[in-house]
This record gives sequence, structure tokens and C-alpha cells, in this order.
Amino acid sequence: MDPHLTTSLVELLLIACTVAIFTSWLKQPYTIALVLVGLVVAVLKLTPAIHISHDVTFTLILPPLLFQGAMHMDLERLRNNWKAIAMLAIPGVVCSTFLIGFLIHSFLGIEFIYALLFGALITPTDPISVLSILKKVGAPERLRAILEGESLFNDGTGVVVFSIILAMTTGVHDFNATDAIMKFFMVAGGGTLVGLAVGFIGFKILQKLNDHLLEVALTVVMTFGTPLLAEHFHMSGIIAVVVAGLIIGNYGKIYSMSEKTRETLETFWEVIDFVINSLLFLVIGIELQVVEQSDLLRLWLPIITTLGILLFSRAVVVYPVVWIKNKISDRPIPPGWSHVLFWGGLKGSLSIALVVGLPSDFLYRDFFLAVAFSIVLFSLVIQGLTMKPLLRKLGLT
Repeated sequence: MDPHLTTSLVELLLIACTVAIFTSWLKQPYTIALVLVGLVVAVLKLTPAIHISHDVTFTLILPPLLFQGAMHMDLERLRNNWKAIAMLAIPGVVCSTFLIGFLIHSFLGIEFIYALLFGALITPTDPISVLSILKKVGAPERLRAILEGESLFNDGTGVVVFSIILAMTTGVHDFNATDAIMKFFMVAGGGTLVGLAVGFIGFKILQKLNDHLLEVALTVVMTFGTPLLAEHFHMSGIIAVVVAGLIIGNYGKIYSMSEKTRETLETFWEVIDFVINSLLFLVIGIELQVVEQSDLLRLWLPIITTLGILLFSRAVVVYPVVWIKNKISDRPIPPGWSHVLFWGGLKGSLSIALVVGLPSDFLYRDFFLAVAFSIVLFSLVIQGLTMKPLLRKLGLT
């Protein structure tokens, strides 16, 4: 490994730890501080450039993020709210991707297939900050479950859609809406089956073990091995690792692990999640160093336009989904919750991971970097910090 790269990574981790210490004193989500520090890094050009390749993104970064998130999703709460979560996470993501792509193509003149790709990478939500706020103020548990479930599954859906469209932009496949939808269901369905198989086998193996280090090591193998196995059969590795994580989190931890193993597992994956999130939020600032500040200033109108398009598309998805859900369900979602679901659709680590993983020669890479970072910045700082006043206004504290 390049010694300069090693030094840079250690420096970034030191910055991340320092930021986390200060935010713990201020009692604010560390992701908000990290994205601000990433902005400072970009403006002042404080560190040497680091480029994260597409392969690194999909094999080393996304699997542990999604596995850790899936392990903490309660299947019982998922079953109780599956209609709302499924509608937001599958048709909601697809509709949002196409709507964002169409509007960006219309207003900014970007080629439609590239505009669609941006829609796919910016649609998935990352409610880490929102969920911590909801928990602190005592918001309804069901509301938290819907937000968390939507985030987990729209991450998987968004990555599948992104991968399909990226293949089209590189000329591997021509764009055809029908073919794209069929391919989506094939790779997503196949990934689900692979995840079920790996999760079940892993659960059975864990039942035979009584060594906390070995059991945690097995979850690491599952995290990085499941996507490789699924991709070997041309299925979605991201969906597979989410499903495997759900099985381990809801069955493996409860029925196969001792208390000591569960504590070790939780601590280990929390550290991994913190390290990866920290590096991502700082690396996007480093990537932005290659974009001239004069160019960033000239992008203010496209950034504001894209932000408006994103908020509009989120509203177009959330409010009709809640209305339809209330028409077909005997457990309606209270009207005030719609506003929280709309405003709580924060963007974060997944969008950053996808945009920094774009090929270095990708046509709109610098533009997408600048716009995606600006949206994540607005999302975490403005939406994140105004969530508590919104909850109080709606009487949800």
C-alpha cells in the first residue's frame, strides 16, 4: 500500500475522532459535524487527494454499512409496517429516480441517462441523525420504524437501480425502461434468495459455535462474502447482504449467541460503521479539492435547482404513498407523520459512497460530486437541525 495513502487515512481517522469528541460534548449528531469538516477540507485543500474506486465502494464500503444497519432492524416492527416501508422503498425509489432524472434533464440540460443516474444515487435516505433525534425526544416508535425500514430497503433498491443505470451510461446496455424494470426484479429477487440462503446457513453454523471471536469473525466473512457470491450469479450483492443481515440480527443474535458474543458483535460493528461513515464524509471533501472554487461558486444555481427538484420529488412520493397506505390499511399513518417522513428523508453516507465511487473519467463526475455534497450538507445541517422543532410543532415529542 502507498505509504502516503496510509498516512492520509490515519490523519482522517484522527480528524474523525476529534470531531466525534467535540460533537459528543455538544450533544449533536457527529455526521453533521463531519460534513462541515469535509467542506473545510475541500475549501482549504488540507489533505492530498484520495480516490475511492467503484470496486472498493461495492466490495469494501457498502456491505458493512448495510449489514450493520440490517442487523439492527426489528423484523417484528418491519412486518407490522411492511406496506408503508415497501411502498416507499421500492416504487417510491423508482418513481423518485425517474422524476429527478426527468426534471434535471429538463431544467439543467443534462443527458437523460446521466440525469437518471444522479436520481438513483441521491434518492436513498440515511436517517442516522433523524433517528437519534426521534429517539431523544420520545417520538412514536412506529414512526421511527417506518423511517428506519424505508432507509434500509431504499438503500438496497437505490444501489440496484444505480448499478443498472451506470451499466447503461458506460454502453454495456442500451436504455430500455421495460428491460431495466425486468432486470431490477431479476437481480433483486435473486439477491434476496442468496441472502436468505447465506443467512440461514450462517444461523445454523452460529448455533454450533460457542466462541465470541469466531462468531464475530463469521459475520465479517458473511458481510464481504455474500455480495461476492451473489454477484458471481449476476444477482444483487447489496440486497443479499441486507437480507443476510436481517436474519443474523433477528435470529442469529437471539437464538445462537451468548450475551458476551452479542456485546462483542454490537461493539465491533458500531466501530466499523463509525470508521466507514467518518472516512466517507471526509473523503468527499477531499474529492472536491480537484474542483476549482470558482467552479463551485458558479454552480450555485444548478445546486439550488437540484435541491428544489429533490424536495419536490420527495413530497410527490411521500404524501401520495401515505394517502394510498391509509386507504388500503386498517392501521392508518397519522397526517402529521407525513411531514416528518418528508422532511426526514435525509441524504448521507450511501449517496456519498456512490458518487465518490464513480469512475475518474465519468463525464459529469465533478458536477455530481459538488451537487451531491451540497445536498448532503443541506440535508444534514438544515433538515437535521430543524427536525426537533418540527416534531415539537406537530406534538410528536
